[in-house]
Amino acid sequence: GALVCLDNRPGMEGFVRAMVGGRDYDTKKFNNVTQAKRQPGSSVKPFVWLTALDNGMTPSDYVSDTAIKYVDAYGNIYEPKNYSGKYEGPMPMRHGLEMSKNIISIRLAERFTTPLVRSYMRSAGFKLPINEGLSMALGANDTHIIDQAESYSTLANGGIRIAPTMIQEIRDRDGIVRFDHTDFRKPQRVFPADVTYQIVHLMQGVCTPDRHPARFWPSGYRTQDLARPRAGKTGTTNNNTNAWFCGFTPQYTCIVWMGYEDNRSLGSSIRLTGGRLSSPIWTEFMIEAHEGLPVEDFRVPQGVEFFKIDRLTGLEGGDYTEAYIRGTRPLQ
Repeated sequence: GALVCLDNRPGMEGFVRAMVGGRDYDTKKFNNVTQAKRQPGSSVKPFVWLTALDNGMTPSDYVSDTAIKYVDAYGNIYEPKNYSGKYEGPMPMRHGLEMSKNIISIRLAERFTTPLVRSYMRSAGFKLPINEGLSMALGANDTHIIDQAESYSTLANGGIRIAPTMIQEIRDRDGIVRFDHTDFRKPQRVFPADVTYQIVHLMQGVCTPDRHPARFWPSGYRTQDLARPRAGKTGTTNNNTNAWFCGFTPQYTCIVWMGYEDNRSLGSSIRLTGGRLSSPIWTEFMIEAHEGLPVEDFRVPQGVEFFKIDRLTGLEGGDYTEAYIRGTRPLQ
């Protein structure tokens, strides 16, 4: 497994605060955080949803969660399925992300085209090759864990991308500065602040149990013990070979990955998913990391308005607060 934590606090954005690259450095020097190439699974979905939001959709817009099959000119069949194998029909984008619906992600990537989704992933911080097949929307392309942290920190920092900083300064024996991280620190706005806040708000829902538990439990609800504003996304790949929880608060971004270096399965149990295996580790670490820090909420940028909606249907008039870009509103 592996864990990496980046700072989000003003003036310290991108500083690496913790890194666990393996079990025992004395016996194995391979650093999973910086060297391993792993499929991110559903943890790429926030960037698919971000593409849709930045190109006209709202959290309340409906997308069909129904079976879908593609056949190419050679007769090859691609038939993606949800993790549960079940389908729930049309649902608002918010609910699709909270329940990590594969079909919704595929339909969004098809609607807005995979080259466009890839461009958003690239802008966020994904660096390894990204194939343009629809499976990219399900995290089929490899990523470095440190790149995953950079990409999520871009969301945490309001759409501003800042490369991770591991070394602040190097001086020689005469005290002369030979390396200064500020020479290479170049923050870059890659996403609009209002749209970035929207996806962060949706990802907060991934981590927040519904007020009516009988209706549903979002995939990241096990982070609730952190007891402060947080946003994140689970990720699990085929055969449980990778289990992720990627998330952040206003202060820190943390990525937890669990898996074997030889890509064998963690096991067949439903307990070996990102939501069940990795999110409790993430939560335990973040509780310790935030000890003594004030509870902060995510800053709301200009251009964002809030409406009360029904969280399950996306319709106006419920008890859940939803974020909209000024000029848009929930369905009535």
